[in-house]
Amino acid sequence: MATIKSYKSKGKTKYMFKIYLGTDPLTGKRIDTTRRGFSSAREAKQALTQLKAEFDAGKFKTKNQDITLGELFEKWWQIYKSSVKQRTANDRFVMYQNHFRKYDNLKLSKLTTLWAQGVVNELSKDYKSYRNYLSPLKMALKYAVRIELISKNPFDQVIYPKAIGKSKFRTRKENNFYSKAELKKFLECAKLDDNPMIYPLFRIAAYTGARSGELVALNWKDVNFNDKTISISKTVVYDTQQKTRLITPPKTPTSIRTIFLDDETLCILKAWKTTQARLLLKRGVNALEETQLIFPNNKNRIPSPALPNSMLFDFYKRHPDLRKISAHGFRHTHATLLLEAGLNIKDVQERLGHSDIKTTLGIYSHVTEAKKKETSIKFADFLEN
Repeated sequence: MATIKSYKSKGKTKYMFKIYLGTDPLTGKRIDTTRRGFSSAREAKQALTQLKAEFDAGKFKTKNQDITLGELFEKWWQIYKSSVKQRTANDRFVMYQNHFRKYDNLKLSKLTTLWAQGVVNELSKDYKSYRNYLSPLKMALKYAVRIELISKNPFDQVIYPKAIGKSKFRTRKENNFYSKAELKKFLECAKLDDNPMIYPLFRIAAYTGARSGELVALNWKDVNFNDKTISISKTVVYDTQQKTRLITPPKTPTSIRTIFLDDETLCILKAWKTTQARLLLKRGVNALEETQLIFPNNKNRIPSPALPNSMLFDFYKRHPDLRKISAHGFRHTHATLLLEAGLNIKDVQERLGHSDIKTTLGIYSHVTEAKKKETSIKFADFLEN
């Protein structure tokens, strides 16, 4: 029961009260609060009545409840990371760190719809996929609503701008794949390059369509020289908490796949295995273990998924006459040439490990559209001849 009391302050009579409101939902501790500085007992009573009403309506915030956005994100992420794949959790963490860390010190009570609209407007100027980048922030605030730290998510009422075509981040690299002739020229140069790992790495990339993270996670037990297959069942991710690289299962079950290899690619892998063993033996390392990585870093440890791109960067310096594509471009090259060779889109989807055929159709629409035209021409020729 609250009691209003008077006290003296600088020679004047002031009024105060202390009240127990209930239990803090975050800590389970008592919520006792004191208010002072009122000019009259009536003013103090009105404030007391309003305070009780705010608490009953869930609008009252203790010092513990009105936490900062950074504190909220940490609470949410600790729960979220145990419910999803590590790569997904890391991606969300990095998105928040890259785009929203500057708001870490803002109190939740200061996060209004107007503030959220400003965040959206700023992000949309630079990124075509800005809604995806917003996801960790919106999910954390949704969690805050669930545990009654805030009454509503400030992003619920924002207006999402349309894409701005001129943004420097909006367009993908055009023609990020090689034609058949370009790929042959690249591999011929790679075969003669000073770096002996270049040729087998990008032969596998071009002939399997494996992602960079999948390539650098491969070890020799993944290659079955008798069955002529390579198994893709893992990827390399960076653990943002431990600050280390880990080999983990892929993001989706469909990414786990076994790919048949041609005889020439198998011969190239066998030659690289021999070369790698010789090079590592000079450093006192036994490379005959099946767990030996096929494409490790220069310390024979788990490399970054960015290793193929960094190797490409140096390779193109040595071969300036070659047209430049990214490491991911070899995955596009593989799929494009498969489709141009007449393979079924479903087979291409399975070989790439796409969980949804719409992804395959969307990325390689330039090829599928050409195939549609080719089909109509062939059909007309068949009927007319």
